Amino acid sequence: MHELSLAEKINSTIKGLCERSAWTRVRRIVLKVGRMRQVDPELLTFALNVTAKGTVSEGAEVSVLELPIIFMCHSCGKETNSEGTVFICANCGSANVELRSGMELTIESMEVESRQVL
Repeated sequence: MHELSLAEKINSTIKGLCERSAWTRVRRIVLKVGRMRQVDPELLTFALNVTAKGTVSEGAEVSVLELPIIFMCHSCGKETNSEGTVFICANCGSANVELRSGMELTIESMEVESRQVL
């Protein structure tokens, strides 16, 4: 289950952001995850909740937005969505393609509380 190691890294990143920004609590986390990452959104959410125990992210609502696998064909110029990892252009049959989407793993946004500085 690689979701656990991803969750640990995400929570570590969030912890660092909170320390640098004087955020005291994270209420909501929105992640973008490409399908090539082969992440189960439910398992990732569960792992984030487990690894957040005792941190500023404990109890945060987690949303995982899955991004499709998209590649562009350099031969015909068409963009194609793919359900798997076979990158053959459905339009012209070329394998001369470039991955455009599907490998993302980003914190898209967070809703936080911060210390009031006077």
